[in-house]
Amino acid sequence: MLISYQWLQSYFEEKLPSPEKLAEFFTFHFSEVESLDRFDGLTAGKLGTGDWMFDLKILPDRACYALSHRGVAREIAAVLGREIMLPKYASPAVASTDNLSIVIEDKNDCARYIGRRVENLKVGESRQELKDWLAAIGQRSINNVVDAANYVMFDMGQPLHAFDAGVVRGAVVVRRAKKGEKIELLKSEKMASGGIPADWRRTGFLDENTLVIADDEGLLGIAGVKGGKRAGVGPTTTRLILEAAHFNPTLLRKTSERFDLRTDASKRFENNPSAALAAIAMQEFSALLAMTCPDAKFGEVVDEYPAPEAPHAVEVQVAMIEAKLGLKLGAEAIRGTLERLGIVVLQKGSGTFTLQIPPERQDLRIPEDIVEEVGRLVGYDKIPATLPPSPPEGYGGQCPPKQFYWEWHIRAFLVGEGFSEVMTSSFSEKGEVAIEKPLAEDKKYARSQLRGSFAAALGMNARNAPLFGADEVRMFEIGKVFPAFAKATAGKPAAGEHTALAIGYAGPKKKGKDMVAETVKKLSSHLGAELKGETKEGVFECDLDAVIEKLPEPREWNLKIENSKIEHFRPFSQYPFIVRDVALFVPAGTKPEAILKCIQKEAGTLAVRSWKFDEFEKGGKQSFAFRIVFQSFEKTLTDAEANAVMEKIYVVLKKEFQAEIR
Repeated sequence: MLISYQWLQSYFEEKLPSPEKLAEFFTFHFSEVESLDRFDGLTAGKLGTGDWMFDLKILPDRACYALSHRGVAREIAAVLGREIMLPKYASPAVASTDNLSIVIEDKNDCARYIGRRVENLKVGESRQELKDWLAAIGQRSINNVVDAANYVMFDMGQPLHAFDAGVVRGAVVVRRAKKGEKIELLKSEKMASGGIPADWRRTGFLDENTLVIADDEGLLGIAGVKGGKRAGVGPTTTRLILEAAHFNPTLLRKTSERFDLRTDASKRFENNPSAALAAIAMQEFSALLAMTCPDAKFGEVVDEYPAPEAPHAVEVQVAMIEAKLGLKLGAEAIRGTLERLGIVVLQKGSGTFTLQIPPERQDLRIPEDIVEEVGRLVGYDKIPATLPPSPPEGYGGQCPPKQFYWEWHIRAFLVGEGFSEVMTSSFSEKGEVAIEKPLAEDKKYARSQLRGSFAAALGMNARNAPLFGADEVRMFEIGKVFPAFAKATAGKPAAGEHTALAIGYAGPKKKGKDMVAETVKKLSSHLGAELKGETKEGVFECDLDAVIEKLPEPREWNLKIENSKIEHFRPFSQYPFIVRDVALFVPAGTKPEAILKCIQKEAGTLAVRSWKFDEFEKGGKQSFAFRIVFQSFEKTLTDAEANAVMEKIYVVLKKEFQAEIR
């Protein structure tokens, strides 16, 4: 979400830290900062030309309040220990207008709906200041009505809407759509009982699962997602019905997903902002319109709130917070930390607090939520690193799950046989189970077998084996596959998703002949159950669930994790490598280590790896074969460059070891 630095500054009297410093605060206490960019697109208005844009990654657990500048400003105030200045808007005087009737058919679909009429309004351009604020976060100006609604939404997180009251007949009704109803949305997007246009990603219909706003003549909009064209605000509009509501977040998310209508409003509604925000948003929306249109007449606010949201309280113990964090903070420090978040802290006993949670903080519901708030504001870097206690011998007498137990044993056995485990993507270009919204063209299906992606990984590792000083690759994979569900037959359940095992080998044919078959045979013997599968392209694959089903339940926790070896990371080059072999006869008794050392010296820094891979005796002479891998960190090497180094090596080997190059 884009956040303006100067918009945040408007909430504070004191100068905020620099944008870079503020980004650090966000990262360590609140949210990941995906980017920080200077914005120089404004030439007029309050912002001038020196704003900065934060692109914050607001996760779902905080989206109920943090998809707004006001929510982010409160976070800054909590971290820095400052007070925020909420904007003060003068409420417009209430004038006599036509009565507004609002009907909510199901309070579970719509917890609150606030509306008011506005008359004698002139639709036109917004004030330059408002245009600038919106432009700073990538929003284009539409007109004074739409801009005011958008400003309030991005400022405090409550979506708003306005209908042209001149076309609304009767009461404003919040209800489910009827099958066969149709609506033409703003921007000429159409959705009807006969289907929706081909340019929409998914076909669908308005039905009983769609929440709509309607009047006596039909539909006015899809609730919380998109307004209808019939009641859209235009240049000739003089009368409005303003809307501030709280809709069922689950229902709205399903609707926006079903019709692929993702809007700024739906994104906020589906994250369940507090219903209390609707009243504040309506007041601020009205005030902004009154600034633009001083002659406008504002009617009474009609607030349908069938089941008002009760204040939420959480009881938490100081000792519990300290134990969870591993920090001795003290009651007063914890109290101060929570009060910075706007939480009212009431003492209940010597070590217990009763917390009154601000309405917008829908994410604070259980004591563990409070622990997290204290931890992030104190700073996770202040929490000492402590290893968890070791489990008792035998894991307290418990036995591991059967599937986990035998998969672990299979992994341990194959690693012991020199195989490395890989994990390839669960999605593939072809398959039998299609993905509704694929990530990419080559990931449109759930894989029906391991072999395809596994064989590709095996081949790629084989091509790069020289870089690792290897002439063979042994790999295995354990993972879920998703073949099409087959119908159950007599005595047999339906086949479908299951865990599969793939084992593969790539290397010299004379050495690797029957390697996979021998490994499968050994593993079957080790488990005491035959692995029945198929070998193609050097890859064996079987249904592992069927094998484990035949194995006994584990009776003890005898799984051991070996201590890992200390490994050191070494950067690798992204440029291609070249492999050269040198085979030679030398006098008997010549040490191969001396020859290899000489090769490495003459090859220089371009030789990233070299080793002996063959030797034998013939005619009283010793034969050795060495492999050298050339690679540059700066460019792609040519054959001529590699050949030049090899010629240099040949000359030295002939001179130093009387070598006869084969």
